[in-house]
Amino acid sequence: MRLHTARWLLAPVRQLRTRRLMARHGPTLTYNTAWALITLHSTPDETPLVRAWARENPGAAPGIHHDQWPTLNKAEQQRRLKWLRRHGHSPIQLLQLDAGLIQSAGLHVLDWGRPPIPPKPNSTTPPSWSQTRKQS
Repeated sequence: MRLHTARWLLAPVRQLRTRRLMARHGPTLTYNTAWALITLHSTPDETPLVRAWARENPGAAPGIHHDQWPTLNKAEQQRRLKWLRRHGHSPIQLLQLDAGLIQSAGLHVLDWGRPPIPPKPNSTTPPSWSQTRKQS
């Protein structure tokens, strides 16, 4: 099967994965960025295609940037906490893409910032995120 034909046949699968990533991540992830991340994850051979798209659609500074936890509404904070307790990482981090690859591809990705870690009672040092995850 030719590569062009395979891409055309697999387009609905990539679109489904893109929409799932958007739903898991939340409203700050645009379709185009999610599509580019899914493309880099599922078919690394198409990195030049993502780079060409990013050059044609310049945006903010490339790289992974983090949003601020306190600026989120309560419902979004709870949704993210539930996800982090279950999976340990944001949906974008679960793709395990190299930050250098995202930067070199020219993508501006707004990932989840870290939630504030509440101090333990009777403790002078705050626990790490992994310790709070084990307690849940």
